[in-house]
Amino acid sequence: MKTVSVVLIVKNEEVLLSRCLDSIRDADEIIICDTGSTDGTIEIAKKYTDKIYTDFVWCDSFEKARNHAKSKATKDWILSIDCDEVCHDFSKVREAVELAKDCVGVYLHGEHGKATFRCPRLFRNTPDIKWFGAIHNHIGVTLEGDAKGMNVSGEGELVGNVEITYGYSPAHEKDPGRSLRILEREVQDPTKVREMYYLGRELWYKGRYLEATKWFGKHVLATNFTAEKADSFLTMARCYSTLGMDDDARDACAQAIILNPYFKEAVLFMAAISKDGNSAPWKHMADAADNRNILFVRT
Repeated sequence: MKTVSVVLIVKNEEVLLSRCLDSIRDADEIIICDTGSTDGTIEIAKKYTDKIYTDFVWCDSFEKARNHAKSKATKDWILSIDCDEVCHDFSKVREAVELAKDCVGVYLHGEHGKATFRCPRLFRNTPDIKWFGAIHNHIGVTLEGDAKGMNVSGEGELVGNVEITYGYSPAHEKDPGRSLRILEREVQDPTKVREMYYLGRELWYKGRYLEATKWFGKHVLATNFTAEKADSFLTMARCYSTLGMDDDARDACAQAIILNPYFKEAVLFMAAISKDGNSAPWKHMADAADNRNILFVRT
């Protein structure tokens, strides 16, 4: 039977840590990489594992922190989980690693109506597979001479039924500008196309709508990832609509639908912002939109 390490990076997570660790306590090994907690996080972690490391100095890079934590794992496979997440049934993790080759797609379900999606979080413990990206990072496979790595297929291998529910950690409030700070640094490199999308989203969350449309505009011109591009157009449309720029909102939303007519959220938003009684055909179209090939399922 293949063995599994569960790996976490933590900082000031005393509120949620026990809930997370209870859900993965059947793992063969739990690795905790603490990046500078000043609360009771480490004392809570000691109840579950003696493999707690405090040697990583935080440097605004989740890629470096996750790879440092990964380097401590000794078992055959690694499950990466965050403190604001809960694994539904750890026995499903064991089933999946017996079926998979390299990297399993895990279902992530958001609390309180947040998006559902599938992404690689369970992977073989090998030096060739590692994390890439300072924030909103992803698992990749390092090829010879390839410093940036090659993405694992977006959803990972579609085997098993590993499920995690994610939420929101109150620890984020201690550094609310972290994501924006990292993303603004990363997009100084014009090859960081994925980061342009996430910077647009971060600006959208913060109500900086016109700035958000700028970065979504840069993203859609640079990306070849259709699902992400469609989502970029939709969120751009939401920004324009909030600004009262309705024609621009409809134009951006139409681009999302052209890219993927099965994008239910985009079709419903077009119905909501249509004028002169034109919403009915869009609502009818939404009945047939089944969300295939989209980035996040939010409707």
